Amino acid sequence: MTTIDILKAMHLQQTIAIRVRIIAFLFITSIVVSTTILSLKVLALPNPSQPSNPTQNDQKTQADRLLQQGINQHKNGQFREALQSVQQALTMYQTINDVEGIANCLSSLGNTYFSLGEYRQAIGFYQQSLKMMQANKNRQGEAENLVNLSNAYLYLGQEQEAKKFERQAQTVRREIGNPTREAAFLSNIGLAHESQGQHQQAIEFYQQQLQIAQDSDNRTLQVDSLNSLAQAYQSLGQHQKAIELLKQQLEIARKTGDDASIANSLKNLAAAYESQEQYPQAIELYQQQLEIAQKKGDRTSIANSLKNLAAAYESQEQYPQAIELYQQQLQIAKEKSDRVAEGTAFNNIALALLKSKKLAEAQKTLLEAMKVWEAIRAKLGSNDNYFAQQATTYKIQQQVLIAQNQTEAALELSEQERVKAIVRLLGLRLSSEPVGTGLQPAPVQLTLPTIQVIKQIAKAQKATLVEYSIISDQEIYVWVVQPTGEVAFRRIDIKSSSTIYPISSIEKLVTNSLKSIGALAEKTPSESKSNKNASEVTDPANQRQPLLQLYQILIKPIEDLLPKDSNTRVIFIPHQELFLVPFPALVDITDKSLIEKHTILTIPAIQVLELTKQQRQKVSGKKVIVVGNPTMPSVVAKGEPTQSLPPLLSAQQEALEIAQLLNTKALTGNQATKSAFLQQLPEARIIHLATYGLLNDMKGQGVPGAIAFAPSGNDNGILTASEILNFHGQPKE
Repeated sequence: MTTIDILKAMHLQQTIAIRVRIIAFLFITSIVVSTTILSLKVLALPNPSQPSNPTQNDQKTQADRLLQQGINQHKNGQFREALQSVQQALTMYQTINDVEGIANCLSSLGNTYFSLGEYRQAIGFYQQSLKMMQANKNRQGEAENLVNLSNAYLYLGQEQEAKKFERQAQTVRREIGNPTREAAFLSNIGLAHESQGQHQQAIEFYQQQLQIAQDSDNRTLQVDSLNSLAQAYQSLGQHQKAIELLKQQLEIARKTGDDASIANSLKNLAAAYESQEQYPQAIELYQQQLEIAQKKGDRTSIANSLKNLAAAYESQEQYPQAIELYQQQLQIAKEKSDRVAEGTAFNNIALALLKSKKLAEAQKTLLEAMKVWEAIRAKLGSNDNYFAQQATTYKIQQQVLIAQNQTEAALELSEQERVKAIVRLLGLRLSSEPVGTGLQPAPVQLTLPTIQVIKQIAKAQKATLVEYSIISDQEIYVWVVQPTGEVAFRRIDIKSSSTIYPISSIEKLVTNSLKSIGALAEKTPSESKSNKNASEVTDPANQRQPLLQLYQILIKPIEDLLPKDSNTRVIFIPHQELFLVPFPALVDITDKSLIEKHTILTIPAIQVLELTKQQRQKVSGKKVIVVGNPTMPSVVAKGEPTQSLPPLLSAQQEALEIAQLLNTKALTGNQATKSAFLQQLPEARIIHLATYGLLNDMKGQGVPGAIAFAPSGNDNGILTASEILNFHGQPKE
């Protein structure tokens, strides 16, 4: 296993430079599966030149197979593989002059580049496909490409261009004269706006969709339109308006007589009531949903209805009823041999037992859940289908242990879960896990640590360890391990935390803190107008507010446990979104930053400290890389306009001084290119970067994080987290 030692400069307010040491795979802790609203279906196009001989037929069959393979790879998130398959198909279609195949490939390539966040590339392919569709008078294909172009320009932040293609697409739809397709088009445009957080604009298109559905007396379309409208109003916080729309949806669904539509409408309305803590209404509606599922005999629908109904009872603190319903859900999962659903049901039962103070039963149930996850991993290997639910099992186990006052056992469990997460993330397996999953073994040093090992590491490091675990939106566990090995535990209740400013959610607070120090781009100018005026945005008090809030939530409860000596290291081990917290930049009520009080290190797991210590003895690379104030690139993030990053003059001075200390030459200005950095990376032992660290999802793949280098040639200078993940020549320390 290899790691990167990065000293990352963060410039706060005037010229305060903050250095944070991070492990390379920290960049990839937030990996999620990316999605796209674009249609992946093949666009039907009249083909005047059908293949006329067996050779052409064979080529067309092979090309069709490659195109479909590429579409499937796109759906599975295998974007680079999809590009390769579709390019091969395109070449074959061009050889036999198959116009339909060529147009479909161009559109598919556009879709894949869109999903990769390479919107200008996507636009080029959409425009080529559009010309072919227009030349062959394929109005449906023309409309689809116009919609795709509108979406791509919208994600580039070029709203005027997006609206131009949006209007053209709408005109074509109306000329086609198909109300169903026109309504679907309006729905897609609405979804595109919603994905950008433009809910009011989305509502306008959903209302047009609803009008078409009403004019054509299409009840199915009316149901869909009302649901979309309700979701948009919920996003705006207008819950009562959403409930009224969902009532209309249910009424119309009942008129259709379609049980599936009725059941879905019941679920939507029940969920809306539940979100407003109106549990009796939600329970009544979920009960009706269950009755429909039972009448149809659909066990999957029955299981989902049981889960929804049980959750509503649980929210109302009627735990016996909830447990009974969850057990029925569990039985169905076992009968269907659905292991993921089985593990999820065990989690649900365990949490309800915990809430009803039946701790021994909860612990026993959690052990059953763990057996399920281990069985799945033994069969499937590193597969993200069950990771979230497995993490939930660990969280509930921690809660059970804390309820039993076993704080050290809970810390041990928290740390073991982190080690397993790292192993899963890297596609490896622990020595204690079964062979035969196709996974490479993890380094022998990477084992599940005991509490004794954790204490030994704290002593060896002569540092104070601070480990966080997010239990829920409103609760965080934190352990502080002293250099003596003594362990202290604190529970942070976010709702009852005494903070100067109100807190809506940790995730939003973290995002705001990153924006306040320039590590995360703001929204597009049009969106910013609706939020705050310019004076509010630039007000220093507003800029420090999220940093102070995070300090009060995360640091103040343990302030008395941290060392008084500023030279003594404090090592933070965050969890989930807390990985993005700029700990050095947090400020107390006197406006003093945390980096001024402590020497700070951030790592993904305590055992990484021991692993890097052992790896230090094996380092073969001797090169030192120092980068400072590269010629800054322009940044295009998903849904945002192009941004020019301002230079960091103090970062250049920092790099020059660090380079002198380390007896090397700093890469600055035009020399600090991504390619120059990557060429030296395999032989590097120490890396110091004094540049921008960007936490936007640059490629729209759900992998946030990028580092700014100088552009060169066709390279934009942005080194993304996904590129780091795919880089196999990492330095040893």
